[in-house]
Amino acid sequence: MLTTLSARETNLLFGIMQDLAGLEHPRDLRLQLGERLLDLFDADYFASFVWTKAEGDTDCVALNMDERNLSAYLSHFQHCDPITPKFRMCSRATHVEQIMPREDFERTEFYNDFLARDGLCHGMNFHAYSENSHLGDLRIWRGSTRETFQRRDLELLDAIGTAFANALARRRTVEDRLRETDPRQRLSAWAERHGLTARELDVLRLVSNGARDLEIAETLGVAVTTVRSHIKSVFQKSGTSNRAALAASINGTALTQ
Repeated sequence: MLTTLSARETNLLFGIMQDLAGLEHPRDLRLQLGERLLDLFDADYFASFVWTKAEGDTDCVALNMDERNLSAYLSHFQHCDPITPKFRMCSRATHVEQIMPREDFERTEFYNDFLARDGLCHGMNFHAYSENSHLGDLRIWRGSTRETFQRRDLELLDAIGTAFANALARRRTVEDRLRETDPRQRLSAWAERHGLTARELDVLRLVSNGARDLEIAETLGVAVTTVRSHIKSVFQKSGTSNRAALAASINGTALTQ
């Protein structure tokens, strides 16, 4: 049971719960949530991975971490990560020392070549589930000169994480309904999930209707090179490489080789 919260902690917690009740723009919300969590827990680093049901992929947001290092995690270090699989098995907020002895942890490649590069040392995670489906996580870290997280921190993150899980589950239910009904709403939900701009969504709608680059340029009153730049950006943000893969991602299907 949590001890009495200070006025500052109460205000931060209230703001977090308000944010989670809305969850209109998932990426922006998780970044705002991360700022509040760093303040609440006097922490230094934040990351959150959310699993997208339609694409079977992850969407990552992070604070105070180098983008190149995050790319290295996605390309390599997630495959030799000794702690996240154990964190995922926990039903509550958990810190590193609860799943691996500190001396063993600090001898791993994952710690020395990935975490330590950005200064991450003491971490706690919350992994969100809906029934048996893993929705995403909250990862909070402190630097090596700081103390590890205490039981009170874990209890507070557990309460926030439960609200986070409920918010993700609600949004997934809404997205499932949109996917089954209105194609325009489904496309908007997909675009929002991948952080597309309003103009990129305009281009995407025309691409989805089968329009070619020149037709899109004439419809929107822009240059063909501008259209192609927007399409390239959509590919990059969604992790697709061509229109067929893009359509498959939007429709929640997977291409076979």
